[in-house]
Parts: sequence; C-alpha cells; structure tokens
Amino acid sequence: LTVSMPDGAWNPANADTAYLPAEIRVEVGDTVTWTNDDTVIHTVTSGTSTGVVTTADDLFGSGPMVPGDSFSHTFTEAGTFDYFCTPHPWMTGTVVVDG
Repeated sequence: LTVSMPDGAWNPANADTAYLPAEIRVEVGDTVTWTNDDTVIHTVTSGTSTGVVTTADDLFGSGPMVPGDSFSHTFTEAGTFDYFCTPHPWMTGTVVVDG
C-alpha cells in the first residue's frame, strides 16, 4: 500500500494531488509506505492542517524526506488518521483504518 508525493506536490496549486491517493483505506495491521517522488523535501506528519496552521499529534512522523526517500508506518488500531507535510501545510492526506 503506497502513497506518492508526486513531482510538483510542493506547489499549492496541486494541493488536491499532493499525496496520491489523498485518502487510502487499509485494515488493522497493514503497512502504508509513502514515497517522495518530488524534487524537494517533504514530511509525513500525523495530525491536522488548516492549510496554514498545523497541529501534530505525534502518532507517526517521517521527519524530513529528501527526494527518493520512503517512510513506512504500520497501523495497529482502527480509526481515521490525518496527516500533512510540515514545510507545505496545504499538503494533506488521510488513512482510514478498518477494524
């Protein structure tokens, strides 16, 4: 289960496709891998973003990902988990984990 940060994801005009897919549905125990396919540093940071103001909840976080880097997280409980990119707060995504 893979989510891409495609080329140009850093651009606010591409906010709707900054993470592909923007929402992914998985089962408890599944691992999601995010890959930075863009040309700039990104993060995968759990929490919420208004597009300007971010609030991290520290459930998971990649730290800075240079182009070509990947980050994986295994979801161990059901729920809806939002995330964002710290340097580009208009980049948002959601993982829905079914029990």
